[in-house]
Amino acid sequence: MKSTALPIAIYLGFTLISSPGIRAAGSNAHLARPSANQYAWHEQERIMFVHFGVATWEGTEYDKDGKTDLSKMNPAGFNAEEICATAQSWGARQILLVCKHVGGFCWWPTETTDYCVRSIPWQGGKGNLVKEVADACRRHGLAMGIYVYSDDPRYTSGIGNGGKTDDPAKQEEWNRLLRKQWEEVLTLCGPDLVREIWFDGSCIVPLTDIIQRLAPDAVVLQSPITNIRWVGNEAGIARDPNWNTLMGSALKSGVATQDHSDPAGDTWAPVECDVPLYNHNWFWNPGNERKRLSVAQLLDIYVKSAGRGSVLLLNSTPNTDGRIPDGDRACYLEFGQALERNFGHPLAVATKVAGRDIELDLGDSVKINCADLWEDYRLGHRIRGYVIEGRVNGAWIKLAQGTAVGRRKLDLFAPVTADRVRVRVTDAAGEPVIRRFQVHRVDAALAEGNAPPLSQNAPAKASTVHSAPYEARFLVDGDPQTRWSVIGPEDTDPWVEIDLGRPRKFARASANELDDRIRKFRIEFRDAEGEPWRIAYQGQGIGGSWSADFDRVTGRFVRLHILEYVGPGPTLWEFQLRDRPEAWETIGGWQGGKEMAVDLSRVVCEAGQYEVRFLAADGKPLTVGRAVLLFEGREAESVFLSGVRTEVLKLNRTQAIGEGASTALRVTLDGSSSAKGVVQIRP
Repeated sequence: MKSTALPIAIYLGFTLISSPGIRAAGSNAHLARPSANQYAWHEQERIMFVHFGVATWEGTEYDKDGKTDLSKMNPAGFNAEEICATAQSWGARQILLVCKHVGGFCWWPTETTDYCVRSIPWQGGKGNLVKEVADACRRHGLAMGIYVYSDDPRYTSGIGNGGKTDDPAKQEEWNRLLRKQWEEVLTLCGPDLVREIWFDGSCIVPLTDIIQRLAPDAVVLQSPITNIRWVGNEAGIARDPNWNTLMGSALKSGVATQDHSDPAGDTWAPVECDVPLYNHNWFWNPGNERKRLSVAQLLDIYVKSAGRGSVLLLNSTPNTDGRIPDGDRACYLEFGQALERNFGHPLAVATKVAGRDIELDLGDSVKINCADLWEDYRLGHRIRGYVIEGRVNGAWIKLAQGTAVGRRKLDLFAPVTADRVRVRVTDAAGEPVIRRFQVHRVDAALAEGNAPPLSQNAPAKASTVHSAPYEARFLVDGDPQTRWSVIGPEDTDPWVEIDLGRPRKFARASANELDDRIRKFRIEFRDAEGEPWRIAYQGQGIGGSWSADFDRVTGRFVRLHILEYVGPGPTLWEFQLRDRPEAWETIGGWQGGKEMAVDLSRVVCEAGQYEVRFLAADGKPLTVGRAVLLFEGREAESVFLSGVRTEVLKLNRTQAIGEGASTALRVTLDGSSSAKGVVQIRP
């Protein structure tokens, strides 16, 4: 098959470092590993679903009764070449075609029913859409996946029966017909082409022998012989960590999802993340085009699916003319270009390294905000814990950390300017083998939206807890299905306090409630126990989903303080704190006409680069006439401060920030002695 892999950047150098103290999580001899079929399927990374059928003409999501007048179905503009080109425009390597959906209509001239392509005007009843797509896939070097719905309204009522007939006396008859349908479709495509078999729900009809004979290279979703898993949602998002292993007993149920993942699992079954291009709609109709996901949303989904070691299955759906709408095709193309721009040109890369630590030399200091780690998962999930660090102004700082890697793990973080970056494997089952380690500078909005919240897994305590399953820690654990709950109306002043470990900057918060009970709340912060709380934000309600931006503040301890609520005690799923790269933090005031000192020690709380400005009362920045930078009371070298006689001073704090470290400015401003205003800083 023709490869459409992302291009690899020029190698810039790496250093292999040993870490003899690493803990071995267990012998690697017993790790579950992918089969050749699973590995070949997984390497595709991106697959395009194609939903097209009677529902397209009905303007619905289902053809439930199989009685639609087929005379109106004439997709005269259908072009399988265009389908394949659209898939390749965003890097998909496989087409997964819905050959028969709910209702029983078949896109090939089956011998099992007249409710098929033979009975529509398209190509005078002589068309065969399945064969056209299969032939085009072969020409384009794409694999093919097959979806044939297991039920038929002639034999079952409702949906999701997995091939079980309403009348047990008709089960053998339906078994014979469904087996015939699968034989027909797989024979049309050929055993060299089919990479995936997709059952929408499980299937009780015996098909194993047919699949093994006519699609020997295929993986199977949701059946007695399943060896891949549905993620468990239709949002295209896998949770982090995402383990490709589970216990074989769970997989044999035929309906295992990511919820069954287990790093100690004895069976390999990777996760597939399906998502429609139209929010919550799989089939085209004129109104659904307005629900098209944006490229920014698709990038976010990619990071949370393929970037978490899964396969992304993104839907497409032709219209009644048989064509993918122009707006959809433009969106796919822009998505592909955005993937190439963000992840197609690494700033540095190391490949195929057996070892626990890898260090990349970036040459000159460059801005990065994404680490991209690939494990040789043919050996199983060996990596069980890792840390990504960057060297900023001579000091190593933590950029990201995680557990599961598998095929690929993307970690996005706030931008830093570094000259070296390294990954340290901190926990492993045997000797790790890193297939690729690279770093990128991705779009700022993408990195900002995907960096882990500052609050995630921070130590938390609460004024009150309803019961053990609803402790404060569940409010910041990153799991949207766990929550913190107040004991009840007797707690009139509930709060949760989290410890960020050191002073951290934040300028955005988000939260979501089980029910809309909170009427007034504050976000408070302070640097040390015993200090008075300061207010970062005051709000009127949270409800199902709330977020807000505010002026940047710096603090170690943060409290979500509920001041007023109605009904039973409030219950919140998640509370998250983030920074915003563009946000300024007000740290004090200034008075013109004399040299002044500005203590930055509290807000320059880690090594890095900072900007400082002086705003007048009218909000306009003043020019700095003279400035001196002080570290620990001593004048720093001029290389650490730039921009004298400018509106924005730029300073570098290269030393590691420890207890008692001080940073200050002595400045003279251009302005009258009566002028005054505020001092602001941002990283």
